[in-house]
Amino acid sequence: MKFEVTRDVVSDLWPLYESGEASMDSRTLVDAFLAEDRPFAARLLESQKVPQVMPAVRLSPDAERRLLDDARERAQTKMVLIGLAIAVAGVVLLAIVGAGAFLTFYRS
Repeated sequence: MKFEVTRDVVSDLWPLYESGEASMDSRTLVDAFLAEDRPFAARLLESQKVPQVMPAVRLSPDAERRLLDDARERAQTKMVLIGLAIAVAGVVLLAIVGAGAFLTFYRS
């Protein structure tokens, strides 16, 4: 089965190609396509000149580690709060069921 390479396929691969993360096969495919479709190649190259909405942020390994540790701590806090909410809901449910059983027993 042979697949047709289209502009959409190349557009999907373009960010990986530009960042250097595309495989050699993908790079070869993009290069071959752009060599044959010069107007599209020019449009892709022109799109690189558009300023990024957010500037690239470079963090030191230490700063990145602190951010990851902070995110992990917040996630653990959320899990504890969810666990407490489930426990409280369970206690309330047991109290309601127990009260219902008590009233049923007491009335009979």
